[in-house]
Amino acid sequence: HTANYRGRPLHILYLHRTQGHGVEAVHIWGIANGLKNLGHDVMVVSPAGAHREQPRRAESKAAESKRPLFTFISKHTPEIVFELAEIAYNFFAWRGLKKSVADRNVECLYERYAIFAVAGALFARRRRIPLLLEVNYTSMSPLVRKRSRLLLPLARRVDAWLFRSATAIVVVSSYLRDQLATEYGVPPDKILVVPNAADPQTFHPAIAPVAEIGGVVLAHKKIIGFVGSFTPWHGLSLFVDAFKLVAKNHPDAFAVLVGDGPQRKEIERQVAAYGLAERVLFTGNIGHDQLMHYVATFSIGVMPDSNEYGSPMKIFEYMALGKPVVVPDYGPLRDAVTDGCEGKIFRRKDAQALASCIDAYLSDPGALAEAGKKARASVATKFNWQANAERSLNFVISKAKSH
Repeated sequence: HTANYRGRPLHILYLHRTQGHGVEAVHIWGIANGLKNLGHDVMVVSPAGAHREQPRRAESKAAESKRPLFTFISKHTPEIVFELAEIAYNFFAWRGLKKSVADRNVECLYERYAIFAVAGALFARRRRIPLLLEVNYTSMSPLVRKRSRLLLPLARRVDAWLFRSATAIVVVSSYLRDQLATEYGVPPDKILVVPNAADPQTFHPAIAPVAEIGGVVLAHKKIIGFVGSFTPWHGLSLFVDAFKLVAKNHPDAFAVLVGDGPQRKEIERQVAAYGLAERVLFTGNIGHDQLMHYVATFSIGVMPDSNEYGSPMKIFEYMALGKPVVVPDYGPLRDAVTDGCEGKIFRRKDAQALASCIDAYLSDPGALAEAGKKARASVATKFNWQANAERSLNFVISKAKSH
């Protein structure tokens, strides 16, 4: 199976256990299409009800809420029941894999890691094909959905077995690489760090920006922008604190917040209390197929806060559109941004430091433009889905050949 991989098309199965919506869909189809663009045959194996082909329009939160049964089950099922369902899903994943290879000589399995997901590893072992495991988190990660304590020890043991079983592992951050090496004993040379990416054709500097938001004409204004959910871990309150400082020095500066979420009312109240209601613009949720027109209005793209393990996709989409980025000092962001090159890195949780980075760019149009060019070049040459797909596939090929 491994003798003549390089230089010829491969038959690849891509296995995931998501509904294939939102940001997950962007990642899944970015990699799948990247592999296809390299000439490989790719079949996606996913749960019933998930998109079986790339959706023409990425769903917003409002659109997702129209899937009442899935949403209700996800939000209200007790954790232990939800986790038992995750374990049971292995049966359906196995059936889907067997059905998918009925008339194919499958040569590689690319799997997006999920807690308790073992069907892919068992299938790859039985078929004697390489398993490339993409890891965006582990059972030890502080996820939005809390895990039950009862099954957590089992989840960690399953993780350890799965990581041992994979031929090669790609992780989205150096933090996850180090965690797999120290906590699970995975040999470091079996792990490749491949941060998230953007599509440089979809997110291109020539994209036309929207002309106005909320009745405010954006031309000739300095726009400090954010895209994402209004949740505590994204640090929007910190962003508003920083913008209050920026607004004093730059009367033509506006903040544009693209997204929605549970903290929106709280953020709106904070904006009003600071007397910034006319200078902080809220767009609500925007479908991914329209997002680039809003990011195109930005002068600077900001990530106010993040976490230790995740690789925020929005950063790469800002950069693809030629926007300098200002990001907090977390390892996954340092994997993608060099301070003073594609953007600036500020001391995390520090509104004054964030404001100083923004102010430095707004006060120096030449530096802002140069950083934007470097940001675009970084995505065009490195942080794009086809490059990620190629690096990942070459890595698993090299590991398969060495065994």
